[in-house]
Amino acid sequence: MHFFEIESLRTHFISSLFLLILLAAPIFSQVQPAGLGEQTYRINGIDLYTKTIGNGRPIIVLHGGPGLDHSYLLPQMGKLADNYKLIFYDQRASGRSTGNIDSASITVHQFVEDLEGLRKALMLETMDLFGHSWGGFLAMEYAIAYPRRVNSIVLACSMGADSNWVLPFLQLRTVRTTHDDTVALARLFATQEFAEQDPKIIAEYTRLLYKAYFYNRSLADSLTITFTQRTASNIFPIFSIFFRQLQRYDIRPQIALLTCPTLIIHGDYDPILPQYAEDIHASIKGSQYVLLKNCGHFPFVESPEEFIKACTDFWSAAVKN
Repeated sequence: MHFFEIESLRTHFISSLFLLILLAAPIFSQVQPAGLGEQTYRINGIDLYTKTIGNGRPIIVLHGGPGLDHSYLLPQMGKLADNYKLIFYDQRASGRSTGNIDSASITVHQFVEDLEGLRKALMLETMDLFGHSWGGFLAMEYAIAYPRRVNSIVLACSMGADSNWVLPFLQLRTVRTTHDDTVALARLFATQEFAEQDPKIIAEYTRLLYKAYFYNRSLADSLTITFTQRTASNIFPIFSIFFRQLQRYDIRPQIALLTCPTLIIHGDYDPILPQYAEDIHASIKGSQYVLLKNCGHFPFVESPEEFIKACTDFWSAAVKN
C-alpha cells in the first residue's frame, strides 16, 4: 500500500492530525552491526533496527506515531543515557526497519510480538519500557500480553486507554493550528515532492503539524524531524491502517490487572487531554502521575529538567523495589 492509495484529501488530513497519538512465536537472529551502538535483528520475518546509547540499566524506548521512527526522540532523550542504557528501535516498516504495509502486518498484535521478539534477541528476562504517545499505548498492550516480562513502565503523553480521547484531540488540534500553518500545510500538500513522498517535504509538513502540540510553539523547531525514505513513504499508510483498527477500543479493564511499577507523565497543554492520562493513573493501581505545567506533547523538549528528574526518580525507586 502506498500513500497514493489514501482515498481523499480529507482522509489524509484526518490521518495527519492524528499522527502522534495515534502469530506465530517470534523467530529472530542477529543480521549484522549497522555501526557503533546500532544493531539489526531478524525478528518475525523483518529486519528490526536498534540504536543503543549509554550504560547502566537497559530501558527499551517505544517511539510514537504510529508510523514515525525513533529519531525524533533524540538528542533530548539522550540526557537519560548518563545513567541508563537506552535501547531505541524503529517499529516495523518505519525508519530503518523493514516490513510490509498491509492489514495483516500492521496490527497491534504484530507490534507486540515484534517487541517480544526483540526482548528475546536482546536476551533480557524482563524489560523496563518507556513509551511516548502511541508508544505508550503499545507498552500497555505489551504488558497486558506479557505481564511477567515487564519490570516497569513509563508512559509519556500516552494515547488514552480507551478511544474517547480521539475526538477532543482532533478538535483541539484543529483549533490550535493557526491560519498561516493551515495555508502552509495546504501548499506543501499540493506539491509534486509531497506526492512523491520526498523525505524533506514530508518532514517539513510534519514539523508544521507539530507546532500545535507545543505550549511554546517556537520549541517545535528544536524537535528532530529527519525522515528516512521508508518513514516518509509509510507514515500515512501505517497510520491509516491503525486508525481503522482502533476507532473503538477500551483496555482499562486489562491494565487494571497490571502490577508493575508505572509512571504516567503528561503535559497540561497536551492535545491529548490530561484527563485521559488521569484515567490511566486511576486504572493502574499504585501508579504514579506527574503533570508538567506549560508543557505540551513533547516533555523531553519543553520541560527537559522536570522530565529527566521524574524518570530518574521513578527508575531509581523501581530498582530498590
